[in-house]
Amino acid sequence: MAPSSKDPRDDSLSVSFALPRSWATSSDNASSSAMLLAGAAMITRNQLFVWPALFMSVSAYLNQQPLRLKDGGMGFTAILAAFGCLITVALPRFIIQPDSVPVPGAQTAPSS
Repeated sequence: MAPSSKDPRDDSLSVSFALPRSWATSSDNASSSAMLLAGAAMITRNQLFVWPALFMSVSAYLNQQPLRLKDGGMGFTAILAAFGCLITVALPRFIIQPDSVPVPGAQTAPSS
């Protein structure tokens, strides 16, 4: 069999791998981190996670690019999750009333 110039095993014909230029290689890490913080705040009910999640989701929304959104970016979803987290963490403070605490110096009826 005669040697062929199109032999795929020939090292001189090898080409290094490269993604097409039309593919987007950047990911939307800020929205993903905001969703992670919002989920952690909802599970732990820790209010310290709410404000960074809200800040990161708004900044990710303002910095998004159309190509990221087309490739499956979060968009407005991270902001909705952060506001939902804020409501979930803050609402029990307004709904649940504290037990009645006796006023200092007030006379209590003696129990018999």
